[in-house]
Amino acid sequence: MKPSAASQKIVNSIATNCLSVRLRLMNRMVGAIYDEALRPHSIKASQLNILVTVSAFGRVTSQQLCQVLHMDPSTFSRAVTRLKKTRWLQVEPSGEGKILKIEVTQKGFKKIEQVYPDWQKAQAKAEEVLGESTSEMLIASGNKHLLVGMTRYKI
Repeated sequence: MKPSAASQKIVNSIATNCLSVRLRLMNRMVGAIYDEALRPHSIKASQLNILVTVSAFGRVTSQQLCQVLHMDPSTFSRAVTRLKKTRWLQVEPSGEGKILKIEVTQKGFKKIEQVYPDWQKAQAKAEEVLGESTSEMLIASGNKHLLVGMTRYKI
């Protein structure tokens, strides 16, 4: 079926300007760079992000992390379960229902140290793909949103 002129105009507008489509595409491209670099260490970029975030903030709750990282609780739970099994995270009940207290173990800190050289290579490759100005803008914007989340959720 052929779209009406109005529909075609809308489709063209979304197809050529949608930030969501482009960000998701770039996320998959950049995520693949990091996942490939981290594969020898048996950790995914999404898991390393959680490990590093917990490391940066010390002992935090699952609720705080989900809110700051804008993660769905079930997605977060699956990642934390894997990190707990590898003993990179210590996870225990908080006494507040399903909310957990989470902190990085010595083994987790060691894993961060081990992956760092390969993470640096992935970072350089991602910056090359994105370009310097886009990389700097993403880091600045991400830092701003992390700071807002940390303040709002008292981390």
